[in-house]
Parts: sequence; C-alpha cells; structure tokens
Amino acid sequence: MAVEVRVLENFGQEATLRKKWLKMWETLGVRILKLPKWMQDIVLEDVNTAIRNRIATMEMIQNANRKN
Repeated sequence: MAVEVRVLENFGQEATLRKKWLKMWETLGVRILKLPKWMQDIVLEDVNTAIRNRIATMEMIQNANRKN
C-alpha cells in the first residue's frame, strides 16, 4: 500500500513540475518570439547551452554523492 501511495505522490509531483515548466516556457516563448529571428536563434542557443551545462553539473554532483 505504501508503495502505491508513494508512486501517486511522485506522479503528482511530476505533474506539478511539468505544469510549472510549461508555464515558464510559455512566458519565455512569448517574449522570445517578439525578438527578430537572428536574436531568437542566439537566445535559444544560449538557453540550450546553459541548461545542458547545468544538468551535466547536477549529474556530476549526484554521481559524486552516490560514491560517498
């Protein structure tokens, strides 16, 4: 029973996080789309690079913590 509750809690947390992400990207998207195409390309590349780097850093921290 506890496992089922935990799965549902995680599902709820994931759904909340997805909703938060979608709202954030919708807000940013509106602003980005107001820029000229060449600026949009720069911003999107910057965002892509920043997110990839942040995720890689967090994964390294997570992996280091698992070893300890």
